[in-house]
Amino acid sequence: MNRSEYRTQLARISAKIIGKSLRSAGTRRFLAEVASGLIDDWALKGPIRKKMSTPAKWLVSKVFKPSMNGSGEGISADVGKLITVWAEIVNTDHADDPVCHARRRGETILNFLKNTDFGEIREMVETSEPCFMKTVEAFNEQLWKYPAKVGSILGTLLAGINIGIRSVRETLRPIEKNVGPDLLADLILSLVKGLNAKEAAVLINAACEFVRRLHTGNHLLARAGKPLLQIYLTTLLQESLPDLDPVLVRKAKVALAEDREAVTNAMADALSGNPALVLEMVAAYGAAKTPLLKSASRKIRLFEDVDQHALAEALSKGLSDLDTYEIAEVINGFLRIINRIHEIKPEIFSNITHSIADSLDTQEVRSAAQWLIPEIADAVRPIVTAAAPQMKGLFSILYPQEGLTDKDRQDAVFNVKSHTVQPGGER
Repeated sequence: MNRSEYRTQLARISAKIIGKSLRSAGTRRFLAEVASGLIDDWALKGPIRKKMSTPAKWLVSKVFKPSMNGSGEGISADVGKLITVWAEIVNTDHADDPVCHARRRGETILNFLKNTDFGEIREMVETSEPCFMKTVEAFNEQLWKYPAKVGSILGTLLAGINIGIRSVRETLRPIEKNVGPDLLADLILSLVKGLNAKEAAVLINAACEFVRRLHTGNHLLARAGKPLLQIYLTTLLQESLPDLDPVLVRKAKVALAEDREAVTNAMADALSGNPALVLEMVAAYGAAKTPLLKSASRKIRLFEDVDQHALAEALSKGLSDLDTYEIAEVINGFLRIINRIHEIKPEIFSNITHSIADSLDTQEVRSAAQWLIPEIADAVRPIVTAAAPQMKGLFSILYPQEGLTDKDRQDAVFNVKSHTVQPGGER
């Protein structure tokens, strides 16, 4: 079939669809109502027209009377044929020239851009804000005069969500009944297999280049040593933060925390009535965590497999870029904060510690220590035995070659000795 015959068939099917649509009962009723309304308006302009309107409306009712004859295959079959013929035409065009449609679309887009004044569109959008906001205000003002309608809207939304949930469930039901695991995996994973890996890599490269260019431009446009992004964000935050209500922000933060507690409590309450589910979740803990451990182990082996000299060079380069001064400043700043807090309120940390300690069940702590510490000591004894010969580094810190010149250090070492020597003199 040549291109001309395809287009003739496309026109014939399109005309058939339009004809069936016009002959449908719904369309006939709609056209009859439109014509009747026009005749009523026309009849209001004179007595002669009013007399003529009655037979005219009778004629319209007869012309647009719904047909009782069936529609054969229906419009859906013709729509399927139309799409098929259209696809055949496109395939025929692509066989002759793969980019023929793109060439014509390029000219269409060019004409659209040349004849569209985006400045006018931008001005229209910018000047529409007051009118749009007033429209929203008017809508809210009228809507909230009828709170029951708001409830109906929310109820409609809820019904739609429930329908969506059931629809998804019904969509998955045939898979559970008719599709085996191997076939399902083959169907879904074939999508992964069919991905164009090279094009995906090109896409990732393009995204990385986009980020690099944006970052580079951000620093090239820096002012007074500050990147442009930092300057703009600082301005934005300085203009917005003063309008925030600190008390309201605090209350919202507390409310969100309490809501998270409510969700956790709700889950616990529900699980307390389903002990079988709780036991299955506990039983699955090891099986669920083992793949994570295997993944971490595989990553470690990856570093073992690469050239160790190259790895050492890369690690050295990576660590050389680490700002150790900033690390020290973080620690120093944290220590300064807690020291200042302790100077102002010396009891704050001790009160918290005592409160926690007083709330602990000492009997349970004693019972746990009686079996936990010996078992841990027994488990790590081979490790400690292997590392014991290298403990001299620790002792060199406790007992430096120049001797203990600091009174506090002398007292500390004396206390260590006194506590590691048993009353009978045995260590």
